[in-house]
Amino acid sequence: MRDDYKEKIASKIAARYISLEERILQDIARRIKKTGEITSTADWQINRLRILGYSSEDIEREIKKTLDASYPEMFELYDKVIDWEYVRNKDIYEQINAEFIPYEENRQLQQITDAIIQQSLEDLENVTKSLGFYLDYNGKKVLTPLSQVYSNYLDNACFDIVTGAFDYGSVLRRVVTQLTNSGLRKIEYGSGYASRVEVAARRAVMTGVANLTGEIADYNAKKLGTEYFEVEWHAGARPTHAVWQGRVWTKEQLYSVCGLGTVTRLLGANCYHAYYPFFPGISRRNWSDEWLEEQNRKESKPKEFRGKEYTLYEAKQRQRQMETAMRAQREKVQMLQDGGADQQEIMLQKAKYQGQLGEYAAFSRKMGLKEERERIYIDGRGRIAPSKDALKTAQKIMNTDYLFERGKIANILGVSKKAVDFGKMDEKSRKSVYNGVKKVLDQFPELRGYTKKVLYDPNIKGYAMSESMRGVLKISSKFSDYEDLKRRYNRDVRVQFHPAGTDADAIIIHEMGHQLDGYLTRKGVWGGNVSIYGTIRTSVAVKREVLQQLGYFDYIRAERAEWTRMGYKGSELAEALEFSKKEFITKHVSGYANKNEKEFFAECFAEYLMSERPREAAKIFGEVLKEIMEGLR
Repeated sequence: MRDDYKEKIASKIAARYISLEERILQDIARRIKKTGEITSTADWQINRLRILGYSSEDIEREIKKTLDASYPEMFELYDKVIDWEYVRNKDIYEQINAEFIPYEENRQLQQITDAIIQQSLEDLENVTKSLGFYLDYNGKKVLTPLSQVYSNYLDNACFDIVTGAFDYGSVLRRVVTQLTNSGLRKIEYGSGYASRVEVAARRAVMTGVANLTGEIADYNAKKLGTEYFEVEWHAGARPTHAVWQGRVWTKEQLYSVCGLGTVTRLLGANCYHAYYPFFPGISRRNWSDEWLEEQNRKESKPKEFRGKEYTLYEAKQRQRQMETAMRAQREKVQMLQDGGADQQEIMLQKAKYQGQLGEYAAFSRKMGLKEERERIYIDGRGRIAPSKDALKTAQKIMNTDYLFERGKIANILGVSKKAVDFGKMDEKSRKSVYNGVKKVLDQFPELRGYTKKVLYDPNIKGYAMSESMRGVLKISSKFSDYEDLKRRYNRDVRVQFHPAGTDADAIIIHEMGHQLDGYLTRKGVWGGNVSIYGTIRTSVAVKREVLQQLGYFDYIRAERAEWTRMGYKGSELAEALEFSKKEFITKHVSGYANKNEKEFFAECFAEYLMSERPREAAKIFGEVLKEIMEGLR
């Protein structure tokens, strides 16, 4: 009963921090939604302060409300703990004729408990002093303080909408996914460690309870003249805790065997064990050695679920992970609703949540564990799962790969569904293809009808290829595993083979750059020409113009003079100049841009469209491309 009460109060306080997180996410969604109403960058500059400003004051106000509501509940919990843990030994005081001093008269014990209570209140306050999110920056997860989320991250996201770099729905999905996957976190700046805010709040409360219980146990043991303690037992304990729980130890052994005072052992982080004075000859053990050994044997025997084995401890940990994922998914649904996302997108996310619930129930049954759905519903959001009819509709949509299905891309390109083949691409890869094609077509609608086919081709050696004069985009088998694709591409970026500021989603944009080059060439723009004598690409003139504005030709003349001064001539001079050329292009664009004019064009195109901070070459390219397109429009 006592443990149930502790858990109830700790969960109640944790729920307040989940509510704080929800209010922050709702606020962010509301600000993004306001941005969607802005029609120009000039309007954005005027309204930016109104939309993004004063956020720190708003957040501080919400944090104070959360803390103020938590304090009375903590005091109530600690009063109960003092009553339980001190008074429980009153009978033993009487049995050995020791004086029992009521707590309200016991100044020594009051001083001890007051110090612990004050520390736990400070710990709870510290939870709110360094809040933030884990956000993705070019494939790397970075701990981002809450103030920076508003001043930089959210600002950039909103600017993407206003400038037309990304459509509203894409930005909203990106922000929602990143923020909900992270969850609001307490950041430890010293260690770089971060934990979800509700976990940190719960830990602060339960650590305070554990320390209070330990101090009262030590006080009682000293007054009653015993050096022995019995450590509580509970099911599904960590393997390192299972070896000493439920047994009797001396005070010295609590330190040497049980690790009292360390972060990972008795009374450490997330440890729910307590210990109580034990009196040989008077006290009876609650758990015998034989019983403990049998329980340890049962708990260490694994059970299988979907091809993986779990001990009881591992199963309970998996349950916690599934509950966290479902809370995040509920959060995602709510934030999408707050942001006015597409209704079908919301329905799909609800269907995903329903699937998670089903998996959680099946896992719990197989493991013989009680479902702890109160941990999922702690957010107080009510029903999220779709109705039966809505679920059927969502499943139908998912079976046709909504958003990333053939018909969706076919519609964007203005071709039939037969012209699109995803082959063995996984869901994230299909999404990447869809987003890339849509992003390019949103800004260059002229390509609608030009790019006629998007095909999966396992025979391609690279990531993808473009038959740009025929309007065909081919995608390799590397798109069958998006996570591996992302790792490969990020490695390429690190070694400057592909442009800085891009990620794996740039692959399709790069290939669509080839399509645009082919389109412009066929239009005869900027020297582009197709004849019986051959093809001259628009990208030839574009590359020359970009290099001209970058100062490449002055650079190469200086390099020639320097290499000549050093005695280079003939083929050696040609090789040296080729090296200088490649070094220049790699530095300003990428290593792959050295291959030819077509790849130079496509690499600049990818950085221009994708990078939040495009470099000088990409900026120049963007201005040249703008001039070209204005001439066509």
